[in-house]
Amino acid sequence: MPKRVAIVDIGSNSARVVIYQRTSRFGFHLIAQQRASVRVSEGSFENGGELQEEAIDRAILSLKLFKNIIDEYKARKIIVVATASVRNAPNRYEFISRVKSETGLKIKVIDGNKEALYGAIAVKNLLPISDKSVSVDIGGGSTDIALIKSRRVVDTISLNIGTITLKELFFDKGLPLESAQEFIKEELNRIPQEFLANEAVAIGGVLRAFAKSIMDISSYSYKKIHSFRYNIDDYKEHIEAILKAKSNKELKALKIKESRFDTIRGGVLIFKELLSKLNINRVVTSGVGVREGIFLNDMLRGVGGVFPKELNPSVVSIRDRLDILGIPTKSKERMAKELYSLLKDDIGDSNYLKELLYAVKLSNIGRTLTIYDEHKHTYYIASQELNWQLRHEEMLLIAAILRSKGDKLIYNSIKREHKKLLPSKKVLKWLGFIYTISYMLYEHAPKSQIEFIYSEDTLTIKSSCNLYLFKEEIKSLKLPKGFKLEVLYLDSLTKSKSNS
Repeated sequence: MPKRVAIVDIGSNSARVVIYQRTSRFGFHLIAQQRASVRVSEGSFENGGELQEEAIDRAILSLKLFKNIIDEYKARKIIVVATASVRNAPNRYEFISRVKSETGLKIKVIDGNKEALYGAIAVKNLLPISDKSVSVDIGGGSTDIALIKSRRVVDTISLNIGTITLKELFFDKGLPLESAQEFIKEELNRIPQEFLANEAVAIGGVLRAFAKSIMDISSYSYKKIHSFRYNIDDYKEHIEAILKAKSNKELKALKIKESRFDTIRGGVLIFKELLSKLNINRVVTSGVGVREGIFLNDMLRGVGGVFPKELNPSVVSIRDRLDILGIPTKSKERMAKELYSLLKDDIGDSNYLKELLYAVKLSNIGRTLTIYDEHKHTYYIASQELNWQLRHEEMLLIAAILRSKGDKLIYNSIKREHKKLLPSKKVLKWLGFIYTISYMLYEHAPKSQIEFIYSEDTLTIKSSCNLYLFKEEIKSLKLPKGFKLEVLYLDSLTKSKSNS
């Protein structure tokens, strides 16, 4: 697979180009993207599905600009796909031929089931989902659904309802909401009973816009749409307000962004009826979809289509790009794991070992900017760059642990509004302590043998080399209340003690 891959997705409402760069076997990141509101299906529903000349011209103009971007970034592989609006158009071959002739781009038209499959491939690899979920991708011309069980795509279905469909058939004509509702319900009857699931994963621009409005009205602190979770029952009034909105001014007051004014009602109505049909309340919002699925389908060919179980692609990507020192973290990980095992009763009932070890893996990335205040840089990088396979609470906890080095009390250094998503002050202190001790020990004695013993609130650190500098540094470290720390140099059997 080439180092840089461009994916172009031509939907009913918009077209997008994204360019991914591979950083290693399982590492990748987005280096460029552009969106154009081409509305390629505009007017087609009133004309037997025929793509209209004006819409075709808009699409080709946008694709020419996309091709310029692709050439500028020197992407060696280009995959162009078109979905419902093009595949249902009687004049699709004329459109495809014009695009090839005028831009050099070769379009592959994918059916609704393939569209659902690609969305599900992205979801199962890049989101933390339950054992049984359905991915729901509401586009302009279709709604594509996949059933995912234990990270396997079990089944897919494509429904002939979309935001542009409803807009042109019902809303533009001023028909009552109930008529659109009945149209949707009739199509939803095609969904098999086996699609009943624990949660829905919301894909697509209109559902991201809806999730963003929920974030805004609820003053949610972490403004990252990927992996944002909510219960639909908590926002029934918000849904009804969107559906009953009579003007753009009302939609703006409901925190709907301007680019979604004319499609949000249709998307929310489809989503509401679909979740009711499948008896689903819990929703996970996806920042990824068909484009990422196409890329991952290619990237993960030969390994079963999924990342290895113990590997996090975000952590891999961040280390590939930002760990310029290349210092191994295995020793720090081992020490952190041992300390966590010894102190877990003091930390509490929940298991935070995964987040602690991810933090240790990322412990060197702050030095990409500067060694001074590196822990602050590391916190910011992690809070922005951690995305895949993690909940918001996990992303912020990893970042908070990374913020701990050099600070006596990390809790006071974290943005106040994020604290609702984080564990207690006590838990953060313990995790920060374990991370800092592991980090310092490796810095001062990278090749020494370290042994930990914990008894009666005293942690004894036995080392095969002298830890004089380590003992000096931990004098300023604020230890948990009633906790003692001893350091033993095994070779000389000289005992020194450092308590705080």
